[in-house]
Amino acid sequence: MSLNIPIIIKRIELIKTLISLEEEEIIAEQIIKLEDFQSNEKVNEIIILLKQKYYGEAVNQIEILINLHKQLTFWIDPEIDALKLEIKSLEVEVNNLSDEKADLEKIVHEFGIRHNQELGNLIIKILQYRKESAKGTPQEQEAEEDYNSYHKEFESSKNNEIEELTEEEQKELKSKYRKASKLCHPDLVSEEQKELATKIFAELSNAYERNDIKKIREILENLENGDFFTTKSEAINEKELLKFEIEKLRLKIKELKVQLQIIIESPTYETIISIDNWEDYFSNAKKELSSQLKDLENEE
Repeated sequence: MSLNIPIIIKRIELIKTLISLEEEEIIAEQIIKLEDFQSNEKVNEIIILLKQKYYGEAVNQIEILINLHKQLTFWIDPEIDALKLEIKSLEVEVNNLSDEKADLEKIVHEFGIRHNQELGNLIIKILQYRKESAKGTPQEQEAEEDYNSYHKEFESSKNNEIEELTEEEQKELKSKYRKASKLCHPDLVSEEQKELATKIFAELSNAYERNDIKKIREILENLENGDFFTTKSEAINEKELLKFEIEKLRLKIKELKVQLQIIIESPTYETIISIDNWEDYFSNAKKELSSQLKDLENEE
């Protein structure tokens, strides 16, 4: 990590205060954070003293380091730090809502694939019979539209497949998807990186829907090994731009909440959450549709 003198000074001043308050447990937490800057010889010396609990000498060295840098003026508008923290908090909320939305969409997608596989051919035959029997009646146009609409949807999705995963693999898929989404969410990266992030995020979302755990692992590994994206809280330092990004994030949160509500209130999702056992549901639905088809065939 590159040296950030203002942050180092703030951190060691905090440690100095904690020493005076005898807060040893919190001091230990701050030492871990200070280790990000141990490439600085003076900082490393302070870390060693603190770990050895030579608090008196550590305070002396802290004073020396503070005085060394007093000749330089470090003034950072405190509102900028507050705005950056606000952005980080909003970024977490955006990511959590996006993950929740992805989970709901995944369930709806899986149900749709299963529905087509189990019931699609029966529904097509029933709609075809209804279309034929409606010819010359006021219901003809509606019956034709129902058939064409379902047939088009069925044909476009009948070859979609979802990989079967074990319970452990499902947990891994979800965990790794969430880690990866935090690293490449297009709404959270700097503007110049948005195009690449959008492409990677689309690949990630598609793999998640298909239970493609190999692809999820590959994307996460690439993201963790590369230095692709900078979050907006890290990239922006101008106060007005920070405020603008905060408003954008707040609008995104509102948008995601609306989208979540639309999914939750959709007939498909309401049907899904009312089902206790998918095997029983599709078995019973198949029997019912088969019975309807038989009745239509007997009417001829």
